[in-house]
Amino acid sequence: MQLRFAILLLLACFFANNLSAQRDKKKPNRDVEIIDFGDTDNNSQKETVYHGLILKTSPVSFIFGRQPIELEKEMNDFLSLQAGAGVTFEPLWSAYDELLNEINDEFNGSTESELWASDEPDNYADYSIRTGKIGLQFSVSPRLFFDSDGYEGMYIAPVFRYSTQKFEVQKVREGVPYLERNPDDLQQESIKNMDLMVHYGGQTLYPKLTLEWFIGAGIRFSDNRRQDVGYDFLFLAGNGERSFKDKKFRLETGIRVGFQL
Repeated sequence: MQLRFAILLLLACFFANNLSAQRDKKKPNRDVEIIDFGDTDNNSQKETVYHGLILKTSPVSFIFGRQPIELEKEMNDFLSLQAGAGVTFEPLWSAYDELLNEINDEFNGSTESELWASDEPDNYADYSIRTGKIGLQFSVSPRLFFDSDGYEGMYIAPVFRYSTQKFEVQKVREGVPYLERNPDDLQQESIKNMDLMVHYGGQTLYPKLTLEWFIGAGIRFSDNRRQDVGYDFLFLAGNGERSFKDKKFRLETGIRVGFQL
């Protein structure tokens, strides 16, 4: 079901882009011609006029546990700059984290803990014992448009993103020879992420609105402070904490809607 959802989302993005490409579009007049009637010479001059800002957000990003607000500024005919800020929280589609963890099994280093005589595997995508809290997200992305249409058309864009994720997870009852969660005793977890991505997508301009789709891939570098449970030398359960850094392959897809200011 998870892979089917991702495929359907990608198809919806491409379908929206194809529909917008088929309509009869009138490109905005980007040149203003000023004619001199003889004060100096008879040569015409052209002044390039660039658009203002586009304020945009993604109506589906909350599914993956984040909600940004972004501003895009046209720099010239083929380049724009987009920057954003937002919040992170518990994803509605927790299976997305599990899917990425499966993809990254070979890519990541060992997660075996040295704290315990017998380590218990920790599933950091288990939201039955874990609750997401509010974190922050910041991003910047220069966007290169292939057809030199400024804001409009197909583009490729490197994306630099920093985000924090925070959680509260149930501790286990200590001093017993089995693992039992205590919902009244919570432990704090946090992750600091640096994403280096490349997005490929397309954007369409309407009189006041914009519609955009994108797909992307890249690497996420994470600094983690997570729960670590296991058994001591007496084979009694205990709570611990481990700090580690890792890197993961990351896939992204989505749509954005915007308002031209």
